[in-house]
Amino acid sequence: MNSKSLIAGLTILGCVSVASFAVQAEDAPAPTVQPSKDNMRDLEKGDRAPEKFQRPGAAIKDWKQKGLKTPAEQSQWVRINDKYVQVQTTNGQITDIVPVKK
Repeated sequence: MNSKSLIAGLTILGCVSVASFAVQAEDAPAPTVQPSKDNMRDLEKGDRAPEKFQRPGAAIKDWKQKGLKTPAEQSQWVRINDKYVQVQTTNGQITDIVPVKK
């Protein structure tokens, strides 16, 4: 094997290995950004609430004492940071948001 063939072969091999790294990097799933407890993103009506707030254990039982209206059918009031949020238990959609009175 002469040196030109060896150099050509190594060049092709290098190009193929670099291309496979690019493909692998492209296939890697994008990291998901999870809001922390203290820095939860601002939620709006129509958004989907985090799953932990859709569970019955997260529901506010004394919503009337807090001045909240009766939750809609298949909905519940939960507290997320400084807001009371009405969440549909069937799909997690936020239907109402009320600031917590201090």
